[in-house]
Amino acid sequence: MGCLEEFVDGYRPLFKSGTRSVEDSAISFLRGLFVAERSNLQQISESIDDVEHQNLQYMLSEAKWDHEEVQRKVARDADVLLGGHDDSALIIDESGFSKKGERSAGVRRQWNGRQGKVDNCQVGVFAALSHGVGVALTAVKLYLPKEWTDSERRCNQAHIPIEERTFKTKSHIGLDMIRSARENGVRFSWVGADAGYGKEPAFLR
Repeated sequence: MGCLEEFVDGYRPLFKSGTRSVEDSAISFLRGLFVAERSNLQQISESIDDVEHQNLQYMLSEAKWDHEEVQRKVARDADVLLGGHDDSALIIDESGFSKKGERSAGVRRQWNGRQGKVDNCQVGVFAALSHGVGVALTAVKLYLPKEWTDSERRCNQAHIPIEERTFKTKSHIGLDMIRSARENGVRFSWVGADAGYGKEPAFLR
C-alpha cells in the first residue's frame, strides 16, 4: 500500500473542517475498496484492521467535508495522466443502481441502464476523462427526479442539502460537468455522450 499512501497524502487536507478531521477514516475507506470482496460499508470495515464501522459511517453520511473539492482534485490528477492529447475526451454517461423502497435519495421507477429496463433505482450522471485505453472518473452527481425536488418532506428525510434541491435534467447535469471540467483546467479535445444526451439541442450547442 506504499504507493497508495503516497498518493492519498495530497487528499488528506480535504477531509478536515474546523477542528474535526475524518482523513483517517477516508483513507481507511479507500484502502478497504481495494481489498473488500464487495464495496459495501460492512465488508469494507471488516476487511481492514483498526477501523470502526461507526467512524466510516460518520465520514460518509454526516462529516462536513467538501466532496466537490475532492472531485476537482481527482479531475486535476487525472488530467496529468490523461489530458492534453489529441484524443483526450470527456465522456458523459449515466448509470442506475437498483434499490428497494422509496427512502433512498432520488429513488423512483426509472430507466436503469445496467439492468436494461425500468426499475426502482437511483441514477447517477458521471464524467470520465479518457486517453487511449486509459480512463478515470472525474465527476459524479445524483440525478434527482422532479417528484423529489418538489417534495420538501422527502428531501428532508434523505438529508439532501437545500442547495441541491433544484431540478436539473440529466443533460443539464452533464453540461454543468463539462463547464466545471473546463474551469478546472481539465484538457480534452472532444466530448462523448450517447443519444440520450445527443437529442438535446442545448447540450449539443
